[in-house]
Amino acid sequence: MKIVLTFDIEGDIPRVFNSYFGVKIGLLKILKILDEFNIKGTFFCTGNIIKQLPEYVKLIERKHHEIACHSLNHERLNQLDYNKCRQMIYQNKKLIENLCQNLEIIGFRAPYLKPPLFLLRILAELGFKYDSSITTSRNLKKYQIDAYQISEFHPSNSSIFFRFPINLKVLSNWIFKKDLEILYFHPWEAINMKTLIFNQKNLFNKCKNLLIRLDRWINTGDKFITRLRNFIEEALTKNVEFVTLKDLINDKEKILI
Repeated sequence: MKIVLTFDIEGDIPRVFNSYFGVKIGLLKILKILDEFNIKGTFFCTGNIIKQLPEYVKLIERKHHEIACHSLNHERLNQLDYNKCRQMIYQNKKLIENLCQNLEIIGFRAPYLKPPLFLLRILAELGFKYDSSITTSRNLKKYQIDAYQISEFHPSNSSIFFRFPINLKVLSNWIFKKDLEILYFHPWEAINMKTLIFNQKNLFNKCKNLLIRLDRWINTGDKFITRLRNFIEEALTKNVEFVTLKDLINDKEKILI
């Protein structure tokens, strides 16, 4: 079995907070775990992170992880027209290429996993090789995937359960039954989001995030890091192979040769 650990490198819950504690603190914790187990991950970076915190993206590069695109400012691309969407993805790709000049940027993930129907056409035009935005294979036909040479790697819905009080053993056993699992996380999950929510000045937003949006704070911080480490340790005992999405593309291209 193969597992891909992917991370969306963005602000602390975009449109909710304007801070970057997740990147400044949480990302370092995640990279430390990956170093500990000698695992490479795929990191989807937004353009505003590259502009504001380029040293953290360079750190990902120095550790030889894969870097891919996650749009310019974490905007909902399915609400944009074709030209605007294309321009944002183009700018995102160029920002990464200018910063990390030795890397080939071949992957993309739409913010909120909400890709526009014309996404694959744009990716093909801009030289991408894969997308990881469409959660189920049932949706592929409406994206006309057969018309473009773009591979689709479905991000797993099981990722969110790492933050819920579900027994990790049960979750792991469910994941290990598959041949390939693409998990996705965020650096803000590795910091204590409850503290950030409590510090909000708006009482309505504070109550909404605490009572309704449990997914924004439950099992974040040290609990998330512990669950991630325990999951990796168990996976390695089962001879799971951790790879990047670029590895999967390279394997696919080798078969075709």
